[in-house]
Amino acid sequence: MINIFKLNTIELEALTTYREVLESGNNFPKNFWTQEKNESGIRVRCSLITRYCLETLEELSLDDLRNLNLKQIKERLVKWRLSGMIQRVFDNDILAILKNAYPKEFKERILKEWMWSKHGLWENDDLLIEAVKVMVRKEGIMRVKDIPLYDWKKRLLNHGIYNILSRFNWSIYKLFNFVYPEKFHPADFRYKIKWSTDKSLDNAFYYMHKVFKKHRLKMEDILLLNTSDFRRMGLAAMLVTAFDSSTLKAKEYYLYKTVGNKENKKELQNDIRVQKKKLFDENMVKRLTKVAKGNFIYNLHSNSVLYAYVKRHAKKRNISIDEFISSYGFTYKSASQDVREIPKETLWDLRKKGMTYVGIAKELDSNPTTISQMCDKYFGGDPLIPRPLSDYITVQEVMNKYRVDHKTVMRIVHENSFENHTTIRFRYLNKHEIEPAIQDYKENSKHHQYMVKRYAK
Repeated sequence: MINIFKLNTIELEALTTYREVLESGNNFPKNFWTQEKNESGIRVRCSLITRYCLETLEELSLDDLRNLNLKQIKERLVKWRLSGMIQRVFDNDILAILKNAYPKEFKERILKEWMWSKHGLWENDDLLIEAVKVMVRKEGIMRVKDIPLYDWKKRLLNHGIYNILSRFNWSIYKLFNFVYPEKFHPADFRYKIKWSTDKSLDNAFYYMHKVFKKHRLKMEDILLLNTSDFRRMGLAAMLVTAFDSSTLKAKEYYLYKTVGNKENKKELQNDIRVQKKKLFDENMVKRLTKVAKGNFIYNLHSNSVLYAYVKRHAKKRNISIDEFISSYGFTYKSASQDVREIPKETLWDLRKKGMTYVGIAKELDSNPTTISQMCDKYFGGDPLIPRPLSDYITVQEVMNKYRVDHKTVMRIVHENSFENHTTIRFRYLNKHEIEPAIQDYKENSKHHQYMVKRYAK
């Protein structure tokens, strides 16, 4: 509100004249407005009268003033007999009237120039640049290079300066390029319009190079990109608009700067085939290495997924599985081949010597699964397992049944020279020999009885 006790003589005279005009209904004195028309700086009479009209007569605070547009403010000034001031002193520039009435508030940004942006008042370059930079600071953006990462259309609306784009043909890039010259490229801003210009291909090259560099893609990786890869990296709109959804065209332009050139297209397709084969071979070697024993691959049938995969690709090349695996530096040992080559007498002799299936496989250049299958076929199982199996018991079963330790069982076996059949996994003992001996040990061994009493407490 205006404090009349702080007004100077000129301001008091102006306020008195204005009140007389309002009370009497007469016009302002002749030449009342013209004496301030050509003054530079603040027009004191106009400033006081404007503030008196808005604050006292209309009872508007600064916050209320922000909610009005220029037309509404003009209507209030005309209502209170100030049309002469509007026309003669300020040439119908309502914004200039406000700046003259509230210079301090505008300077301190209590009233911002860009609060009137919805009226399209963006001719002043300095005010425009200031408005944008203040918006950027309010968004907490410290580095200029991060500006393209944000959705500025929404932010311009939130800050009430969306109409600023009208000066730049509604282009986000042109706006920020004006405020921060030579800092950005059109493709930095993620809006479709950059793919609809006459420079869309140049924009596409720049944007692809930027994205590929960000993802650290090598040339081999770029050759293998598919549509989903372009979509994942945010290049879907570019691919659809600039290259008719063709990844081949996009790669051709990125590598050769041409679109539809037959020679370049043929060379590119050949490079892609070579790279795909190289990648396939690397993956195949990794998969085969996981199931290989040295340079040999045994029992591929046990891994049904890998076997089907190998079989399918071997059929595509019109070669056998052995030849396919050999092309990657491995030797495939097939059970069907080994069965024909290994005599059962040889297998029987080696097993009787106590060699394990793994040891026999190494000795005969075969694989353990083949040896196991041959034992089942020719001997009904492991040759070292006694028959009938119902007459024999394993050491673990003896331990569980009679509650004695392994050391005691084996000592009894060796002291009495009982039957002792050693296989790959188990040791088989004759029930008719070991069980009476264990019973006798439990009944007559004082040490056993002492230990039972001791640990039973």
